[in-house]
Amino acid sequence: MLERTVLKENEIFLVSDECGDIAAHNVDGQGLYWRDTRFLSLYELTVDGGRPQLLSAAGEHNFMTNLQFANAGFVTAEGRVVPARTISIRRNRFVHGGLHERIGLFNYNRFSVRLRLVLAFGSDFRDMFDIRGYARRTGHGAIEAPCQDGDSIVLGYGGLDGIRRSTTVWFDRAPDQVRIEEALEQPRDGVEKTPGISGAGDPRAEASIRPPTATATFDFEVAPGAFESLTAQIVPRIDGREETVHATTPSLDSEFVVMRESYEQWEASCTRISSDHELLNAVLRRSLHDLRLLSDRMASGYLPSAGIPWFSVPFGRDSLITAMQTLALQPEIARATLHFLARQQGKEINDWRDEQPGKILHEVRLGELARLGRVPHTPYYGSVDATPLFLVALGEYLRWTGDWGLGRELRPNVELALRWIDDYGDADGDGYVEYLCRSDRGIPNQGWKDSADAVSHRDGRPARPPIALAEVQGYVYRAKTAMADYFDTLSEPARGKELRRQAAELRAGFARDWWLESEGCFAMALDAEKRPVTTVSSNPGHCLWAGLLEDEQARRLGQRLMAEDMLCGWGIRTLSTREPTFNPMSYHNGSVWPHDNSLIIAGLKRYGMDDLAMHVADEVVDAAVRFPLFRLPELYCGFTRDRRYFSMPARYPVSCSPQAWAAGSVFLIVQAMLGLQPDADAGVLTVRPTLLGRVGRLSVRNLRVGGHAVDLECFQDEGGPRVEIERSDPIDVVVEAPLVLSR
Repeated sequence: MLERTVLKENEIFLVSDECGDIAAHNVDGQGLYWRDTRFLSLYELTVDGGRPQLLSAAGEHNFMTNLQFANAGFVTAEGRVVPARTISIRRNRFVHGGLHERIGLFNYNRFSVRLRLVLAFGSDFRDMFDIRGYARRTGHGAIEAPCQDGDSIVLGYGGLDGIRRSTTVWFDRAPDQVRIEEALEQPRDGVEKTPGISGAGDPRAEASIRPPTATATFDFEVAPGAFESLTAQIVPRIDGREETVHATTPSLDSEFVVMRESYEQWEASCTRISSDHELLNAVLRRSLHDLRLLSDRMASGYLPSAGIPWFSVPFGRDSLITAMQTLALQPEIARATLHFLARQQGKEINDWRDEQPGKILHEVRLGELARLGRVPHTPYYGSVDATPLFLVALGEYLRWTGDWGLGRELRPNVELALRWIDDYGDADGDGYVEYLCRSDRGIPNQGWKDSADAVSHRDGRPARPPIALAEVQGYVYRAKTAMADYFDTLSEPARGKELRRQAAELRAGFARDWWLESEGCFAMALDAEKRPVTTVSSNPGHCLWAGLLEDEQARRLGQRLMAEDMLCGWGIRTLSTREPTFNPMSYHNGSVWPHDNSLIIAGLKRYGMDDLAMHVADEVVDAAVRFPLFRLPELYCGFTRDRRYFSMPARYPVSCSPQAWAAGSVFLIVQAMLGLQPDADAGVLTVRPTLLGRVGRLSVRNLRVGGHAVDLECFQDEGGPRVEIERSDPIDVVVEAPLVLSR
C-alpha cells in the first residue's frame, strides 16, 4: 500500500493520502498545488455515508493512479442489506493542467443498488511558505464562499497581492445536491501547534485557516452487473488563466493518452539500464519515473525541480547535482538546468535576496508571499555551493556530450561565476570560499546542510559565520580544474594554467589547514575565527568526489567514513554518533541522505576504494527496496540497522518523496559501479567496473557519449568483472581493471 500518492505534470502536483483523499486541516502537505499555492486543501469521497475500503493502490506511473475500493456493508432506504465487498469502487485519476478523476461503480449483487456518492472539497489557498511554517503570516486574503455554476462549483480567493486565484470543479453530470458550509470557527487563540515541516524541521505555531467547504451529492441506481461512473475535473486558475482547458469526457481520454505517450517517449530517450537483480531493477524504474515526474519540459530539455511537496521548484544546488548524477542517463537534464540557471545568474548586489553578480540562484518562488515581498525568493541566491557546482556541471556535461555550442554560449556565465568565486565567495582572500547570510529573511546556513543547527562545534555551539564548508572547497577545486580544461579547449592555455595553479594552491592549503590527524578525516568547516569545526561529518566525503584530496588522506578518510559511528547499515550518516548534536531523527545531524551517499560512493570509486564504494552502495540499495514503490526519499533516519531483528530503514516523516537528487542517486551509483569516464572530444569512454555483490550482470543500452551510442554488458566472473562491448562505433571503449587503493 502507498502511504501517500503523489502526481505531478509540469507545475501542477497533487499530494493525497493512500485512499486518494485530501484530509481537512492536514499537516503533512496534502493538497493540489500550482505556483506555490494550494488550490485544494480538502477532497474526500464517501459512499453511502462511509469511507470505502481500500483494496489496492497502483502508482507506478507518476502522472496517474488507480485506486480500487470495496463498499462497506450497509442497508438501503428500502431496508435491503447490501453486503460488504459487493460493489466495486474505482478511482482512476491523472494530473495534466489540473486533476482529472473518473469514479467507477460496478454492482456484483443480483439486485439493483441505490448508491449515494458524496464529494467534499474546499481550499485554504495557502502559500507554500505558510504551509511549511517558513513564513509566519500576519494576515490572509478573502476566501470566497463556494458557488455553483451549472455543472461546476467554483472556489475563490482574493489575495493580498491583488491576484484572484480560483479552483473550478467540473462534473460530467450535475450534482443532485450541493451544500455549502461556512468557514468553521477559528481557535480562540488564533494559532494551532503543528509539526515542523520546514527545511530545518522546526516546530512552528501557525495561524489556522478554516475555509468554507462544499459537498456535491450524486445518486446512482446501479443495476446488477452494470457500471456507472462520474468524472470530475479540477482546474486551478490565477486571474482567470489556467494551464489547460478541459470541457468534455472525450478530452479526458485523449489527455490521458498524451500523458502516457509522453512517459513512453521519455523512457525511450534515456539510457536503458537493467541487471539480473530484480529489486535493483525496480529501484531503477522507480527512479527513472520519478525524474520524469519532477522535471518540466523546456525547449532545451528537462528541468528538474527539487522535490514534492515542499520544494517543487527549480533549485540551483539540487538541480545541478541531479543533472550530474544523471548525465549517463539523460544529458538533456543537464542542458536544460545549465540554460535555466545561466538566465537567472545574479546581476547586482542585493542583500535582501543574497544576490551578487555572477552568483547562481538557490531557489525561485511564485506564490503570494513572494509577490508581496514577505520572502526574498524572487529569486533567492542564498547558496554558497550552487555557483561552483554550475561550473562543475558544465565541465561534466561537455565531457559527456562535446556540446561546444552550449559551451561557447555560456562563456559569459563562466567568467561571471569564476569572478564570483574569487571576489565574493572568498571575500577575505584566505583562499577558501565562505558564506554569510545578509538577508534578514534569508537562510543562515547556506550549504546543503542548511538547517539552523547543522554546523556546530564539538561542544554543541553553532559555528559563527562567515563559514567555509569542507565540501564547498572540493566543489571549487573541481570547478577550477574543469574550467582549466574548458579554456584549454578554447585555445586559451594561459587561462587554463592559472586555474590549475589556483586549484593546486587550494589543494595544498586544504590538506594543511583542514586535516584532523587524531580522527583520520577532515574538519567539517572553518568558522569566522578560522577555527576548524572538528565535528566528524559526511561533508568531507564530497571532497573525494571532487578529487581534492591526496591519496593517503583520501584513503584514511574513506576508512573513517566506514566506521560504525558513521555507517549505519543503510548508508553513511550525516554526522557521527559520537557528536553531542547527533540525533538519528534530525534533518541533518545524523540522518542518511541518498544523494550525499551517492557522491561519496562516486568519490570512493574515484580513489580506487572500489570495495568500500560497493559496500556503501549495497546499503543504500538495501534501504531503497524497503521503501514504498522502491522510492528513495529525500532522507531517512540514521538508526543503526538491527540485523538480528530484521529492522527497516526509519522514515523521516516530512521528507520530500519523490525527490530529484534522491532519484538521481541510483544512476550515479550505476555510473560508479561501471567506473564510467567519458571524453567526448577524444571519442573515448573508459570503463573500470566493480559490481555490487548481488549483481551478476549489468546491461547498458543507448549510453550516449558525444552524440554516439554505446551498448555494453558487464558480467561478474570468478576472476572479476568482465565487459562485453556490443556497440560503440565510433567511440573507443577502454576497459581498465579495478583498483585496490583501500586495501
